[in-house]
Amino acid sequence: MSVEITPELEGLVQSIFQSGNYRDEREGVGEALRLLEKRERLRRDIDAGIRQLDEGQGIDGEEVFERLERKARAIERGDAVEHE
Repeated sequence: MSVEITPELEGLVQSIFQSGNYRDEREGVGEALRLLEKRERLRRDIDAGIRQLDEGQGIDGEEVFERLERKARAIERGDAVEHE
């Protein structure tokens, strides 16, 4: 696949490559695409969460913190932690 990018983005790709963190431009662009994919997945997860809240499927914040505190205490005691 061949993709044309703006001169500004080309400069960015070159500077990332020159930083020494990536072997070549392809590796740097590949990492950028993987990060973009993660961001899109996060957006979908957030949208799904918002829909659940709109449908009344949310959990009260105080209840969430109480559950976390119970799990933390169980971990400190060495007890098995059940999923709620």
